[in-house]
Amino acid sequence: MKKILLIQPPQWYPITPHLAVPLLAAQLKAAGFFTEIIDLNVRFYNRILTSDHLAAADVLARRDLEALSSVYADADLCEIEKDGSYAEKTRALKYLTLKKFYEEHGKEIPGLINDIGLSVRTMREPELFYDPEKLPAAKHNIRLALRLASMPFAPNELDLDNYFANPLLNLDWKNIREQVADRSVNMFYDFLAEETLAVKNAGYDIVCISLTDLSQLIPVFTLARLLKQETDVKIAVGGNYATQICEDMARFEEIFLEYIDYVSIGDGETALVQLCRALDGQLPIREVPNLVRWSDTEKKVVSTGFSCAHFNMDALAYPDFTGYDLTQYFTPEIIFPIQLSKGCYWGKCAFCDYAYGQQGYSPKRIPRIIDELRYFIDTYGASKFIFVDEAIPPVFYNKLALAITEAGLKINYYSFARLEDGFTPEVLRNLYVSGARLFLWGYECESLRIMKLMNKGINAERRLEILTDARNAGIWNDGLFIFGYPTETEEEIEATMNVIRQNRRVIPSVTLSNFALKKHALLLEQVGENGVEDYAPNGDFYTVYRDRINGVAQAERRAFRRNFQFDFLDENAHSLWSVVFSDFDHLLLYLSRYGCDYVSGYRSENRVSPEFR
Repeated sequence: MKKILLIQPPQWYPITPHLAVPLLAAQLKAAGFFTEIIDLNVRFYNRILTSDHLAAADVLARRDLEALSSVYADADLCEIEKDGSYAEKTRALKYLTLKKFYEEHGKEIPGLINDIGLSVRTMREPELFYDPEKLPAAKHNIRLALRLASMPFAPNELDLDNYFANPLLNLDWKNIREQVADRSVNMFYDFLAEETLAVKNAGYDIVCISLTDLSQLIPVFTLARLLKQETDVKIAVGGNYATQICEDMARFEEIFLEYIDYVSIGDGETALVQLCRALDGQLPIREVPNLVRWSDTEKKVVSTGFSCAHFNMDALAYPDFTGYDLTQYFTPEIIFPIQLSKGCYWGKCAFCDYAYGQQGYSPKRIPRIIDELRYFIDTYGASKFIFVDEAIPPVFYNKLALAITEAGLKINYYSFARLEDGFTPEVLRNLYVSGARLFLWGYECESLRIMKLMNKGINAERRLEILTDARNAGIWNDGLFIFGYPTETEEEIEATMNVIRQNRRVIPSVTLSNFALKKHALLLEQVGENGVEDYAPNGDFYTVYRDRINGVAQAERRAFRRNFQFDFLDENAHSLWSVVFSDFDHLLLYLSRYGCDYVSGYRSENRVSPEFR
C-alpha cells in the first residue's frame, strides 16, 4: 500500500486551516491508504515571523538598497520604465520599493524586530487578543513585519492574506519558471528546499499538493520542482485554481516532465482516491476520472476528460486534521471549516465562475450535519465554524438552525448568504439563536438595472430590508460590492457608494472589489451582448481577462474602488472592521465574545481600522 502525503502550501491565510487537505486525507484514509498531512503555509509564517529572521531580512534589504542606490540614485527611471528590459525594470522597481519602505518605516524597524514575538502572542492569547486596542496594533506590526521579510525579494511582497508577485510579471510559463528557479526573487525557495528533504527522508510514494489560489502558484511549482529533483515520488496537484488553469498547463510538456505528474481537476473527493488506487496498481491509470497527465506511450499530455458526476455528500468521511498543529495558527481559537453542500443552488450569476469544475448543487442531510458538528465538538473541542458553501438556501438554513438549537449545540458560525426573501425576521432570529453571528451578503451594487444584468435572481428592492432584519436579530452584515460592472455608469457607482456610507448600522463592514471578467464566467457566453465587447488573456495562468466593456474601463474602475476604499477607511479609522479583507475568522470571535452592538459601536482614540491596500 502506497504512503501518501497531502500538503497545504504557502500562501494562504494562516489564521485557521483550509478544508481541502483534511477533507481529502479523510477520504484516502477511509479507502485504506496510509495518509499524512502537512500545512507548510502556517509553518512558513511561523518561520519568518521571528526576530532572528526579520533581523536577517533587514540586513539583506539594506545591503541591496545600498548597492542599488549606487546604480539608480541618479538614473533616469522614466527611461528605464519606457525602454528597459524586464530585468532592468524589475531592478529599478526593487530600488524604488526598498527606498520607499525605509523612508517610511526605517525608524520603526528595530522596535518591530524586538516586539514581533509579542505581536504574534497577541494573535493567540485570549487576554491579549480580545483587547480591541491591542489586536489591531499587533496586526499592523505583523503586516509590516511581512513586508520587511519580503524586502530582500522586492518587488514581490507577502501579506497575511495574499502574495503579490512582481507587478511587472506576466503569468506566462517562461516567467513563472524563472521566478521558481531564482532564489533572489523567490522568498519560498530556501524554506521549501528544507521541507523537501524532510519529505524525502520520510519515504512517501505519492505527494499531493493543493493549488486553490493564484497566490500559491509560484510556491507550488517551486515545491514540485524541488521534489522532482530530490525524490522519486509521484506528484499530483489539484484544487480550484488547478482546475481553472488545467488546460493552460496541458499546453506545456515541460510541466509534466519536470514538475508534476498529475493534475486532478474538479471535485477531488472521489477522483483522488481513484488516482491513488491506480498508482497502487489497483486499476489502470486511464480509468481515473478528471485527470491530466503525461503519457509515455503517446509521448504527449493526455486527459481522461472532464465530468462533473455527482457523489453522495453524506457518504464522505469527516475531515481529519490529524497531523496539523492547531496551536500554530494565528488565533486563540480555531474556526473549523465545514461544507454543508456542493455547488451553488442558484448558479446563474453572470459574473461568477464558481460552478466551473464542480458538480451541481448537492446538500448533506441535516441529521448528518448535526452528527458532523458533534464530531468536531467532541474530537477537537470546537465551538466556532465557517460553513464554506457558495450559498445556503434560506429554507434549508432555517431547518438546520432549528436542528442545531434542538440538539443543544453551543456553537457560533458564519457563511455566505444570498439576499433572498426567504430570510424573514423569524428565520434570521432562528439563525441567531442557533449561533449565526455573521453573514457575507452579495449586495453587489445599488442599480436595479445592473442587478438584472448580473442575473442575481433576488428581489433587489428588498435587500436593505433583509439586512435590517438581520441586524435587528443581532447578526453582523458584511456587504460584498462590485464596482464597474459592464454598462454601469459613474453615477450608478456613486449610488452604490452612497448606500454604503448611509447604512453603516445595517452594513457595518464591506468587502469591495472591481468587476473582473473571469476566465470561466457565464458572462463569457454573452460577448457582444450586455456590455462585454471583447477580452484577451493576461498570461498563461491568469484567470482574469483584460476586458473591453461598454462602461467604466478597467483602470478607471480600479481607481473608483481604490479612492472610495481609501476615503472610507479614513472616515472610519477608529472603527473595528469597517472594511474586511479576509479577516472574517477574527471578526466572528469578537462577535461571539462581545456581540454585534459592541463591535459595531466601538470607537478608539487610535486608528484601529485596517490600513488601505
